[in-house]
Amino acid sequence: MAKQSGGIIDVPCPNSLEFQDLARFAVDDYNHKHPDSNSALEFVNVLGVKEQIVDGIMYYITLEATDGGKKKKYEAKIWVKKWEDFKKVVEFNLVGDDGPKPGGIIDVSCENNLEFQDLARFAVDDYNHKHPNSALEFVNVLGVKEQIVDGIMYYITLEATDGGKKKKYEAKIWVKKWEDFKKVVEFNLVGDDGPKPGGIIDVSCENNLEFQDLARFAVDDYNHKHPNSVLEFVNVLGVKEQIVDGIMYYITLEATDGGKKKKYEAKIWVKEWEKFKEVQQFKQLLGDE
Repeated sequence: MAKQSGGIIDVPCPNSLEFQDLARFAVDDYNHKHPDSNSALEFVNVLGVKEQIVDGIMYYITLEATDGGKKKKYEAKIWVKKWEDFKKVVEFNLVGDDGPKPGGIIDVSCENNLEFQDLARFAVDDYNHKHPNSALEFVNVLGVKEQIVDGIMYYITLEATDGGKKKKYEAKIWVKKWEDFKKVVEFNLVGDDGPKPGGIIDVSCENNLEFQDLARFAVDDYNHKHPNSVLEFVNVLGVKEQIVDGIMYYITLEATDGGKKKKYEAKIWVKEWEKFKEVQQFKQLLGDE
């Protein structure tokens, strides 16, 4: 059976040296990231391997390791691009664990490497784009934390100049490298006593596919909750967003009701890294009769 791009398939010979080496790499990575653990995991053997074609290959390796001398089963998700000599542990989970899962926020060393500087610049540029009167200029990275979600959530503390004056900011950036995806989830001025980011701001490119899909989702949700309604989405008229725990979108849209165009406003809460979206409010705009 040929490998399909994007599909997860079983791999024969899971105990080859290549997969043993990847499993050891994942165990060592976990130990490195959890130096305060009471015991260091020790690799035993590989139990199974699946792979998925992404930008490179995502390996899903089930392995045994000892924790304080006791054998336990783990699953490691490892992203590999051999032509770049690149490999990274995306997730490492204890199988069947009912206790706290990996996914906590941990400190990252080497915060001033090029990857984190590029992410910090991306966050500053994103803020300037969303606030046309702002012209922040990136200076340097002060610290980095990361959290395993669907991908990695980076918490980057950085310095940038605002009108020539250095200020400290915190950026929360969601990254899925194998999808070439990154998004600024929050960007806050540290120690600011004035109004905080979190206000509702206009969003350009309101007719991109993401917002059209959200608008359709809101219309479908309304029809589902009101069985006698058969609204049909027409187009997006405007979008605003607000940073909350995730992003709250305020989408103005047109839909037909019995063939007649009407204007509606949908308030949709999205946490993409948790694959969560929920319509908070959906109403027809007054004066649209």
